Amino acid sequence: MSEILPGPVCHSCGMAITRKEDFGCEANLTVMNVSYCRHCYWKGQFTENITKEEMLTNIANAMKLGNKKLTDEEARKMAGDMMKLLKRWKDQ
Repeated sequence: MSEILPGPVCHSCGMAITRKEDFGCEANLTVMNVSYCRHCYWKGQFTENITKEEMLTNIANAMKLGNKKLTDEEARKMAGDMMKLLKRWKDQ
């Protein structure tokens, strides 16, 4: 498996970041954070105090919305594999 995801992607939720305005930002709002999306990181901090398990569930549910044929088990396995490549969760 690759050690990084093709990107840019959010290193918290795995969302592909396709527009400049979707990147997170630092506290002063003028510096873009290229590691995280605006939904996960805003004004220099994470927007939610979320556990790795909670994020795994969120990502798996999003994957199932995109592919109705995925089982819960398949979606959780795919989400877990992807999360191993995300900076926020890599060492947890």
